[in-house]
Parts: sequence; structure tokens; C-alpha cells
Amino acid sequence: MITGEHVRHTRIGAERWQPCMTSDGRTIGEAEWLRHRTEPGASHTAMLWRCDPLTFEYNFPGDESFVVLSGAVRIDLMDDGTSIELRSGDVASFPKGTRSVWTVLEPIEKFTVVSG
Repeated sequence: MITGEHVRHTRIGAERWQPCMTSDGRTIGEAEWLRHRTEPGASHTAMLWRCDPLTFEYNFPGDESFVVLSGAVRIDLMDDGTSIELRSGDVASFPKGTRSVWTVLEPIEKFTVVSG
């Protein structure tokens, strides 16, 4: 039985942000974690993420789907040379292992889910 203590929730703008650390120790923006579970063979992360203008390489650690709540980002895909620009209201999904370069064009905030 699932009880209320297992349910996590937040409000956009709740201001409970923490530095968002990548697996290789870089800080890229800030996150508010709703769920962060890593187990052998199964992982699941759900979070709000925000970042000021910045350019960085990002290899998607799992299948990742997100909705841009505010701001804008250009994502250049390293393997085929294409790029996609996403703005407030856009939704995107990328497969695990996608190699990319992110250029945050305007301060961005997004809700994202990563599954392993």
C-alpha cells in the first residue's frame, strides 16, 4: 500500500533548489528533486531543473523526456549534426546515450524525467 509519506510533491517556484551535479562531478544549474532512485538495472529521476545561460556537453544517462516551463535552449546532437531549439511549452524526448551540447539561450526551467 502506498501512503502519503511516499508521495513527493512541489510547486513551481518553491525555492528548494540544490546544485545539480553530473555523474562526472560538474555542477550544471540547480535541481529540485522529486524522485531520485538508482538501483542496479533500474533508475528513475524526476525533477525540476533550472539553469542560467551556459554551454555544456551532456550525454543523456537514460531515456529523458521533459517539458520546458520557461526560457530557451538549443541542443546540438553530436552524432548527426542536427540541432533543436526548445522554448517554453515545448516537450522533447531523447534516448539514452544521445551525445549533445546544450546552449542555454535564456534562463531555463524544465520538468524532466529520466529512466534507466
